[in-house]
This record gives sequence, structure tokens and C-alpha cells, in this order.
Amino acid sequence: MSKLSFRVLKTRWNARVGEIELNGVKLTTPIFMPVGTKATVKGIVLDMLRDPHYMGSKLPPINLILANTFHLYLRPGDELIKEAGGLHRFENRDQLILTDSGGFQAFSLGSWGKSREGTSQWGRKKPLSKITEEGVKFRSIHDGSQHFFSPEGCVDIQRNLGSDIMMMLDVCSPPGISQKKFYQQMQITHRWAKRQYEHFMPQYDEARGVLFPIVQWGLYEDFRQESIDVLSQYAEDGIAVGGVSVGESPADVARVVSFVGPKLPADKLHYLMGVGTEEMIRHAIDNGFDMFDCVLPTRLARHGVAMTKQGNIKLSNAKYKNDHSPLDPESDCITSRNYTKAYLHHLVRENEMLASTLLSLHNIWYLHNLVESIKQEILAS
Repeated sequence: MSKLSFRVLKTRWNARVGEIELNGVKLTTPIFMPVGTKATVKGIVLDMLRDPHYMGSKLPPINLILANTFHLYLRPGDELIKEAGGLHRFENRDQLILTDSGGFQAFSLGSWGKSREGTSQWGRKKPLSKITEEGVKFRSIHDGSQHFFSPEGCVDIQRNLGSDIMMMLDVCSPPGISQKKFYQQMQITHRWAKRQYEHFMPQYDEARGVLFPIVQWGLYEDFRQESIDVLSQYAEDGIAVGGVSVGESPADVARVVSFVGPKLPADKLHYLMGVGTEEMIRHAIDNGFDMFDCVLPTRLARHGVAMTKQGNIKLSNAKYKNDHSPLDPESDCITSRNYTKAYLHHLVRENEMLASTLLSLHNIWYLHNLVESIKQEILAS
């Protein structure tokens, strides 16, 4: 019996509103997940995401965030986090946490990390990772030490982290490789998925979390279809789709999302990885996706950029120096409720840390409000 309860409450064509219950936490979908890569959303006290004083009283609290297996495995280490009682106690958060497999980060040390001159992004002449049938070998980005992720080991690491939703290790193929290479790597991922499923299911009842396979395979629709057919049998509670935010054109991403979304198992959660623009979130929801994550809102915030209905606002621009209007008059998050564009301009220009915090809260509010608004539109249809 599935430990993750998911039911569809309302549909509008392929779009849907659902309800999740897992480990005593209930939430409705669609949902945007802020990214807390290293056990924190940069510059934010995690309690702020559930506090109406900061996020406003018009929206439900944010009950699901993401953390990164690769980075937490390297520092401070999954065994240390296990000793601490898991991520929930380590970062003092009693709501749901999703962890990715760390595969994208490990593979990015290989061909992903090469520059045009053939050196890696850290200046080394050789790639820092290598795919084998058994898993992926890689070197630490911190000290160059050697490490290895096997499919089974990646599940065990995420169990040490104590995450609620875990991702299977897959081969995240870089764009531009041959169709033959794509297909070979897809077959490796399918074999890895079977190994992870068979490793995890005997532990299913005692484990805290659930495990999602990931459909990849770039812009090849026939490959995507084959991957859906194979991986759906391992989607006990949900299924993720990757490879749509790693350099492809918006038109290509939209085409893949339109193709894949309606073909996923209808009774499972659908997670589209790494998507954080308003246009793509709307398109993904229209095609049956339930969950999204992206570093974009906090990354933009650290560069002094706010997300708005009128487009992104770069607050360092001189025209905001004397602009005493709120950032978003429709928002009741603390940033728009208490501060003006002029004040935010001042903080950004002075490189004050508070600028990043306030703009991160606003940008997260913006995407949270977006999916909540779409949810209400579906319910009202």
C-alpha cells in the first residue's frame, strides 16, 4: 500500500488540482518548491516560509522544499546528518523535504563541465566524473577526493538524509551528444531504476520517504515514450521529468512538456524538475504537472532582481532611487507590505545582505502566489 496518499480533486482538461498526504503533512497541488540546496534556502530562516508575517496571510504556508543530495553528501556528510536525526532535525523543519539524487551535479563534472577549450569549469583538463554500468565516479568539488554514487548507494544516502521524497539516480545526458549515445545512456538509467526499485521496496514500510524515477532523454519523443513506458512500473508514488531546463530553447522545452505530461501515470504525482518561469509553470500545469522547483527566484534575488507581472525588475537601476511605491501592490508579503522600491534600491546598491533576503521572500511569494492562483482557477472552472 502506498504511504503517499494522492488524490485528484478537480481537473480542467489535463490540468489538475490534487491533495497529498505524507508523513502527517497535507498539502494541495500544484505546488512550487523553494530550493534549499545545502539544507537552507539561501538568506532565509526557514520558519519565514510558513509565517504569514513574512509570506502574507492570503496564501497557505509553504510545506515542501528541496535539498541537494550531492552537496549534502560532500558537506557536512549524510552520516553526520543521520546522527543529527535527519534533515528535519538538522535544519529544524517539521514539514516535507524532497531530495534530488545528486546525479545532475555529479554528471556536470564530466562533459557538462567542459568549456569550449576542453577544460572543466574548475580549470582541469580532464572531466571530474565518469559513468560506468555500476554508477558514477566523481571527484569532490572541494578537495578533489574520489567518490562513487551507485544507484543503491544513492538511495541509502537519501535515507540517511531522512528525506520524504527521494529521486532515483539517473544519467542526465548533456545536450549535443549523438542519438546513439543518448539511447545507450537511457538504457543504463532503466537498468539503474530497476536496481534501485528492487533495493528500496523491501525497505519501503520502514523508510520515511518515497522514491520517484526520472524520465530524461532530451528532445527525442520516441525515447521519452520508451522511458515513460519502462519507468512507470517503478513509479510507486510518483514520477519526475528532467532534462527540460538545461539549455534547450523555450519552444523545445514546451514541446517536450506537452508530449510527456499527458502520458504519465494519471494516478501518480508528476514532478517537473528545474522549472521556475511563469510561462513554463503555466504550460506545465496545463499539461498535468503537479510539482516544480527552481533556483531562479533566489538567484535573481541575490542579483537584485524582483519577479513581477510586468516582468523582472532590476532594482539597482537609477530610476528606482526615488520610487516610493511598493514592489507589488497586490502582495502582502513583508517585502511589498513594509518596504518601497527606493529602499530596496538602496539596499541593493549598498550590497546589504537584507536585500537578498527581502527579494528572495518576494520572489518565492510571487511563484507561490502564481501556482495558488492557477489552482483556484482550476477549482472554479
